[in-house]
Amino acid sequence: MSDIGFALEAKSDQLNYDDIADTEVVITISEVRVRQGDQPVSVYFHGCNNRPWKPSKGMLRVLATAWGRDSSQWVGKSAQLYGDKTVRWAGKEIGGIRIRALSNIKESGISAMLTVSRGKRHEFRIAFLNMQRPSYPNDKFESVLPAMIDKISSGKMSIEQVVAQCQKTGDLTKEQLEKLEQSAPVSADDEEIQ
Repeated sequence: MSDIGFALEAKSDQLNYDDIADTEVVITISEVRVRQGDQPVSVYFHGCNNRPWKPSKGMLRVLATAWGRDSSQWVGKSAQLYGDKTVRWAGKEIGGIRIRALSNIKESGISAMLTVSRGKRHEFRIAFLNMQRPSYPNDKFESVLPAMIDKISSGKMSIEQVVAQCQKTGDLTKEQLEKLEQSAPVSADDEEIQ
């Protein structure tokens, strides 16, 4: 084995910028957990392999503007996420996850004013996400499942990147997502062996 792709994967309990850096993914929210502390909101979605998206404060403001502050009302709604390499933290561009479009908003989209730096605000436009999309054909899914599992297992693609690739043809069904999750390896944090 000479491909080091598996070693490049982020070992994390959440969806990261690196997981979707070169693609866009549409998620449908299955659960939202809220707690006190850092990263207080965990958005679980169909196909997340138990790795939720933890939106930044700015993206939380967008979600609250679009769907309201009661996160239980977000379940069943969908968001198109993308990796934005220009997201800054502590003055440096580190990349982050942003929202491109949302379901259940007016067709003309919405806008929110977000703080981008001290004293500087920027209008952030969110498009309407039409969820009336075709399903991914099950016969095609079954025929390419081994190749998808190989891409994930070898580290060439994350499960999110595989789902995003499938979404170019159609949305995976809940059953297809579950089958993919069950077949995909789950990362565990490395522990140093002494």
